[in-house]
Amino acid sequence: MSKFYAYLDDFTEITVIVPLKYREDFVKSFKVIGNEEEIELEIISTHTLGNERKYVTRFDGYILLNKMYHIFDDLGESAELFTGKIVRTELFDDIYYYEQSDLGSSYRRDRTKFKIWTPVAKYMKLELIDKEGNKEIVPMEYDNQGVWYLRLRGDYEGYKYRYISYVNGKEHKLTDPYGRSSSANAEFSYVIDESKLVKQRSQRPKFSGVYTDAVIYEAHIHDFTIQDSLNASSPGKYTSFTEEGLTTPKGNPAGLDHIKDLGITHVQLLPIYDFGDVDETNPDRKYNWGYNPEQYNVPEGWYASDPDDPYTRINELKQLIDDLHANQLRVVMDVVFNHVFDIESFPFEKIVPGYAFRHDEQGMLTNASGCNNDLATERRMIRKFIIDSVMYWAKEYKIDGFRFDLMGLIDIRTMNTLRQKLDRFRSDMIVYGEGWKMPTTIGYDRTSHMYNRHLLFNIGHFNDKTRERIKGATFQVKDLGYALGSNAHLDDIKNIIKGSCLNKFLFRYPLQSVNYVECHDNNTFFDKTQKALPKVSLDERKKRQRLALSMVVLSQGIPFIHAGQEFYRTKKGVENSYKSGDDINHIDWSLIDDNLEDIEYLRELLRLRRKYDLFRLTAPSKIKDYVETHIFESGTIHYRLKDPETNLLVIFKNNTEKETFDLDGRYTLIFDGKKRSRRILTKINIDDITTYILKKK
Repeated sequence: MSKFYAYLDDFTEITVIVPLKYREDFVKSFKVIGNEEEIELEIISTHTLGNERKYVTRFDGYILLNKMYHIFDDLGESAELFTGKIVRTELFDDIYYYEQSDLGSSYRRDRTKFKIWTPVAKYMKLELIDKEGNKEIVPMEYDNQGVWYLRLRGDYEGYKYRYISYVNGKEHKLTDPYGRSSSANAEFSYVIDESKLVKQRSQRPKFSGVYTDAVIYEAHIHDFTIQDSLNASSPGKYTSFTEEGLTTPKGNPAGLDHIKDLGITHVQLLPIYDFGDVDETNPDRKYNWGYNPEQYNVPEGWYASDPDDPYTRINELKQLIDDLHANQLRVVMDVVFNHVFDIESFPFEKIVPGYAFRHDEQGMLTNASGCNNDLATERRMIRKFIIDSVMYWAKEYKIDGFRFDLMGLIDIRTMNTLRQKLDRFRSDMIVYGEGWKMPTTIGYDRTSHMYNRHLLFNIGHFNDKTRERIKGATFQVKDLGYALGSNAHLDDIKNIIKGSCLNKFLFRYPLQSVNYVECHDNNTFFDKTQKALPKVSLDERKKRQRLALSMVVLSQGIPFIHAGQEFYRTKKGVENSYKSGDDINHIDWSLIDDNLEDIEYLRELLRLRRKYDLFRLTAPSKIKDYVETHIFESGTIHYRLKDPETNLLVIFKNNTEKETFDLDGRYTLIFDGKKRSRRILTKINIDDITTYILKKK
């Protein structure tokens, strides 16, 4: 065991850490020996830190990162030279950037190729296990630009494999970071024959590509069909998500049959890549939403009927997407490129330690994500990894859009490059994310938060102002928003209705505003009302939730709806249910039976939004010209939408004060607060919490 430690921190700098228990006197000289070369080190500075002395040295030479070197002190003691901060230098990124997209395994019947990027490994091996369980370990060869490769002759279809790296004095076993198939619980990658994958035959549903034409519905694969009374054939699995004929206890459509004719355009699926903190071999043991990335290019095995089969999870997910397309529903994939589940087991840390994650000035991992690590998306090979992954899902699985978790931690260049590549592939892909402004080591001016909206064209952001002002403060459960009866922040409400893009409010365009009051995070709207309005009747709480939903659907921007929100989904008051289990997280489809009129309410609102372009304006100039809002002293809002062909009046009322409004002519009441209507009016009386829509004759 070495008595001291040495780290290559730059192309001309080595740091040596000498414990004082080894020697208290100062080391007079160091040299590095390796690759048939001996290089003298110049000691630049020394610092005593606790029980160690740090020596910063410089050298004139070139150290090959894939070769073994040792540092010798003046007493002849030696230590292996480890890779240090050099991996976070700009020069490292430039020298070892690998442009091609052929990393991972590539199968043909007569040969299989394996490639992995790791400039700093001293050797790489491939561990292979055949279908009978026989194991073989094969050395790999170093090519250039940090790539190790192996070409095997023969048919290796269905073989398990993983890599063995030697980095910083240790051997590490790891799954293929570029792998596309996995055994259960991410133990091995698989070699697969792509000809055995499901052929997705349904065409992607037609979509204009204009964000404001989208209506997004967020669902979790497991929660969607796990309820016992649903009698799904494979509860909580890929195959039942699109199972037809599922019904509520009273025989009303549930599952896919419920959502396919609501009027939504996109189903956003909570993470479907392979994630941690569940047991794929014992699926009932643990629960998780899935924001724990392990294998970015492999479908999650928890949802598969056989997680240990090379093809099952892939084919079942491809079929699910194909079925949604057949039902005219597009698919948005929730992706998490701001952190990983476990940095110690994540492959990049085993092949290029310190590269894939952000560190502070002291060399410690940052934790802006709250998950003990932050991906360094600004590094060229991490940026490439992210973009290649997204493009793979878009092309191979026919994913139609991407929702980025904690997008405010991702650098702007990565998001814009990704957006451009998606545009070149298809012009109708949507991209949006959580644009919260969060501290990072690269600075606010370089990250994809909503206040950099002028640098992020054609990328949407969750509008937390919509959530906070309509529902009430998320983390103050007693706080009331507009829909819960408050008349505070009415100027904000006016801006929200107009797409949050006027008066320099939040965004530059309404297409950047994803409007929502409920998602998988935090209290459901129904649970919020129970806590904020404990003495209010159930009937009034439902009216207030309907009002909030109507404001989400009819405001300028992109409506976002949480699965079950339309029939008052509850999580029994659990605010953060990411691992709370089925009892809390399952969708209770029996609620449909008591709320059929409320579901029809949403269906009709979405029909009207679809029918009238005025609800889907794309340019701030058009909103200025065509939209007016007026708020009365009572808090009631008149939202006028008028172009040369159509004159609409929407009334949002959050109170029970009796009011009479004289209209400027004859209007047809096309939505009476509950359903479609055809009444002709010249004035209107309202004394309840509701939403009306009128059209001038």
